[in-house]
Amino acid sequence: MMDNYIEEKRKKMKTQWNRILPTNELLFDRWEKAEMLNSGENTSVYDSSVIMGNVKIGRNVWVGPFTVIEGIHGVVEIGDNCNISSGVQIFTHDSVKRVLSSGEKDLETGDVYIGENTYIGGLTIVSKGVSIGKYCVIGANSLVNKDIPDYSIAFGTPIKIMGKVEFQDGDINFVYF
Repeated sequence: MMDNYIEEKRKKMKTQWNRILPTNELLFDRWEKAEMLNSGENTSVYDSSVIMGNVKIGRNVWVGPFTVIEGIHGVVEIGDNCNISSGVQIFTHDSVKRVLSSGEKDLETGDVYIGENTYIGGLTIVSKGVSIGKYCVIGANSLVNKDIPDYSIAFGTPIKIMGKVEFQDGDINFVYF
């Protein structure tokens, strides 16, 4: 019986959206998960995403599959109208010094803030204590280990600001340095 249900959901997804998703994504509603997390209106969070601790997600946010957002050791705040692409990892701690000191040093912690209307590309890692401004574009596979000001285009490992987002006469322009 369950197999028939899953097969019907899979066919509908393929017909309507031309995609095939893992079984768990067919069984659980992304918008319901976002609602359970007290996210803002019209936000979706894929079931395969792991959200832990003190995480605040705004309105109209898309959290892609296989993301990790860890707010156990601080706050993660994501503004309205953001895209957190597939495989992004956001952390409020790291244990490097703790490990290197054989446990004598504490975890290093810090809150993470992502401003409104910001795009975070797939497989990006956002380190503890970082603030990313509003209207930013963060390229895929980046390591965000420092603050990024509003309207920045940044990418790389480690992250570098490579340009800016400009709004002019109703157009959105990317200006690279």
